Amino acid sequence: MTLIVTHISRFGIIHATDGNLTAVNGSPAGEAPKVFPVPFLNTALTVAGSYGVGGQSMDLWMRNFIQEQQRLNCDSLRAFATALRDALQDKMTPQEKNQGSMLHLAGYVRENDASHAEFWFVRNVYCMDKNTGEYSDFRDTFQISEDFWERDWPQNNLAQLFQQDGYQIYINGFTSGRVSYVILQSVMDQFFRSVWRNAAWRFRPPVSLEENTLIVDLYIRTIGVLFRISNYTAPIIGGTPQTFTIAPPSRADGSA
Repeated sequence: MTLIVTHISRFGIIHATDGNLTAVNGSPAGEAPKVFPVPFLNTALTVAGSYGVGGQSMDLWMRNFIQEQQRLNCDSLRAFATALRDALQDKMTPQEKNQGSMLHLAGYVRENDASHAEFWFVRNVYCMDKNTGEYSDFRDTFQISEDFWERDWPQNNLAQLFQQDGYQIYINGFTSGRVSYVILQSVMDQFFRSVWRNAAWRFRPPVSLEENTLIVDLYIRTIGVLFRISNYTAPIIGGTPQTFTIAPPSRADGSA
C-alpha cells in the first residue's frame, strides 16, 4: 500500500506521501509519483492502494484524468471527486479493486466571497477495525465524503483550534505505518512543546506552511526508516517523501 497524509492548518494544506511502490506479490517496485496537483481547482490529491487503473499505471491515468476534467470545465472539488469516483469504479479491473484504493483530495473553494478548505475522501474500502486499524470490505463500488468542512470543522470546533496554531490531519495507508505515524506524531508533539517552552533556547513552533511541511516530511522519513529496519519482505513505506502545499487564499477560514 503506502502512506498518505493530508495536514490542514491556518497556514494552508500539506499533501504528503512516501515514494515507494510495492508489487502485488510483496516485492519492491521502485518509486513513482503519488501526489498529483490539480492547479485549475487550486487543489491536489494523493493515492494509496492500487497503482493501476484498467491496466494503466496510476501516474499516467491520473494525469490524463486531470486534463480531461479541465477540458470538461469541472468547476468544484465536489464535481471532481464525484467524477473521480465514477471513473475509478468504471475503469478499474476487479483485480485492481481487490487491492483497495483510497484517495485524498483537498484544496480551497470560494463561497460567499470567502474561501475555505475541503477534504474529499474517495475509496472502495468500507470498513476499518477500530482495535487493529486493519482495512476490510473492499468493494466494486466507490464512495466519497467531504470530511473537513462539513463534518470536522463544526463538530471538532476547528476554528478555535486553528487560532491556537492547531491542525487537522487525515491519514491512510498500510496499517502498521499509519498507526506508527499517529504514535510518532503524539510523542513528537510532546517533545516539541517541551523544547519550545525552554525560554533560554531559541527554538520555536513553525510559523509558516513551509516550516510545517518540514515536520510532516520528518515524520514520513521516520516511518520509512522503520520499514528499512524490519522483517517486511519489502519497504512498503519509504523512499523519497513527496509533498505538495497549497497556501490559503485571502479571506480563507483558518488562514494566517
